[in-house]
Parts: sequence; C-alpha cells; structure tokens
Amino acid sequence: MPSPFRWLIAAFALWLACSACAQTRPAAPRPAPPAGNCLVSEFRGMALGTHDVAERGRQATEWLRRNASACSEDQLRLLNSNRSAWMGTADTPQLMGLMEGALEARLKNQPEKLLQMFASAPQRASGSETMRAGELAPRPAPVVTGTPAVVTAAPPPVPVPGAAAGQPGAMPPPPGGSPGSPTNPANPNIPTPPKAPEVGKHFSTALRGAVREHFTANRGNGPCPPGVVLKSGRCEAPLSERAWKLGQPLQSGQSPKELPATLQEKLGPAPAGHRYVQLDADLLLINNDTRVVVDAVLDLGQVAPKT
Repeated sequence: MPSPFRWLIAAFALWLACSACAQTRPAAPRPAPPAGNCLVSEFRGMALGTHDVAERGRQATEWLRRNASACSEDQLRLLNSNRSAWMGTADTPQLMGLMEGALEARLKNQPEKLLQMFASAPQRASGSETMRAGELAPRPAPVVTGTPAVVTAAPPPVPVPGAAAGQPGAMPPPPGGSPGSPTNPANPNIPTPPKAPEVGKHFSTALRGAVREHFTANRGNGPCPPGVVLKSGRCEAPLSERAWKLGQPLQSGQSPKELPATLQEKLGPAPAGHRYVQLDADLLLINNDTRVVVDAVLDLGQVAPKT
C-alpha cells in the first residue's frame, strides 16, 4: 500500500481513539455554592448601620436565608432574642419566622427543647424589655414614688330637653363645628379642650421603640450610649434612684434638656400643653405650666449593650 494511504489510515485510527476517550471522560463537577458564615456581630452591625427601614429588612432577610443554616443553637437564640432591639421598626413576622424556623431545624432531634420553644417560651418582649439569649430575666418595672396627679375629664354637655336644633333653648354648635361637636358646659360657644394624657399611660410600645432605635443608632463607640452604663449585662442609669417622681412636678433646681430634633420628629408632637424633655438618662413627658411628670421612658429606652 502506498505510504500516503498508510498515513491517512493511522491518522483516522488516532482520531477514533481520542473521540472514545472524550466520551468516557467524566464531566467536571459543578462548583459548590459558597457555604454560609454565621457571625452575630455581622448581622448586628448590618441592622444597626442601615437606617432605611425597607433596606434594613431586605438585607436582614437575605442574610438569614444565606447564613441561618450555619448558625449554632446559641447563635440563633441570640439573634432571635435581640431581633426587636436591632431591627427596630423593620422587625416583621417574616424575620421571626426565618429565625425560629432555623432554630426549629436545629432542635428537630430534641423534642423537649422544641416543645419548650413553642409551648412555654415567653411571648414577644414588650417595647421596654430585651432578653439576651434567655440568660437574663426580664427587667422589673422601676419603682417611682409619689401620688399621681388626678386627671378628670370635663362632663359631657347637657342639652335642654325638648329643644330641637335651631329652636330657642337648644344648645348652639361651636363656631366652625358641627352640631355634634363637644362643647364646654360653662359656655356652649367654646369647644371643650382635649383630654389631658393620663399619668403613666402616654408612651406606647411604638414610642418606646422609637426612643430605643434613636439611641441605638447614636450610641457612639462604647458598649452603651452616653448617659447610661453597663450594669449586670444591661445599659442602665448610673444612679438607681431617680430625682423625679411620676405624677409630681420637677424640683425647681432641675433643668431638663430638649430632645434632639431627629428624636422629636420620630415621637411626633406632644399632647397640647405638654412637651418631651430629657433628664439624665430618662425621657419625660411634662406639663408646660406645672412641670408635672406625666410619663417616662427610662434608661434611654433600654438599649441593648454591644457584645
């Protein structure tokens, strides 16, 4: 056989052999997705450093979906117990479900802990309390002495029996108001003033959360914001006894400070005839004329300390 044909036959045989090797070679494995890395400090820094509420919630959700499976039981409990303090108004039932779902997966082979988690665990902490990984008992309410001022509402107007609207003897509506608007019994032409806030019942959970969120975001570099110190794992006022009393006027020598503009904006306008002030580590609602303390938020909202 001529030599050129032998060269072609050898080349064809070599091509067939290489094709067979390529078909039997196993496919390269796909790269594994990056493993989660659970750092509680990373989650806390992200939550406290993101001021936009919607963005804070979105980042927290993505972080949990990416890293919750790598968290230990203790880390998940720590995240869940500080969720409200770190997330503020971005805290949602969805975030709670993600954290508790990851913790439930960790406890699936521990029925006693799982039962305790859903049957006997405490309910959502109030706006003035934050538990830390189940190690600290809820803080008892502070004791403030003094007899609360008695606030009475004006009695409703009494119309003249048998007198229809527009007839002699009928109670005329207040200027600019409707016939059903409340009026002052002493003078029907003067509207009844709004009801004064009740002692110890003004600051709602939302308002207390706004105070805590403000001082969390402006806490500085220490474990607690300026004005409170770390005591027994909590940020508390240096003095255990307050210089003011609920339901009593401030002393003549006490000079409370006005609130920062950003915090005042979060709280909204105070009730008529009252104002928000800060005295030491407490935020107070006081009467403008009598300086009576109507309600208070203690220890700058009880911000959770840095760990």
